[in-house]
Amino acid sequence: MSQCELESQWVKGSLSTVKFRFDDRVRAISGKHKGKAGRIVALLAIEPSPLYAIEEPEGTNFNARQSELECQSI
Repeated sequence: MSQCELESQWVKGSLSTVKFRFDDRVRAISGKHKGKAGRIVALLAIEPSPLYAIEEPEGTNFNARQSELECQSI
């Protein structure tokens, strides 16, 4: 699946293994980015587990797997 097809399926909500949506606020709870927070700006892959690009409030980005993230209330 191409990146375009992946993001199209994501936006439609038709990827059952994907927990977060565009612009969801998240915080890293494990992994090398533990403690960082931001908003989901892209779904990069779904195999072996969903991988997201997260934009921090300062404008920097990091990537994290779904299992490393939790929803953060605004």
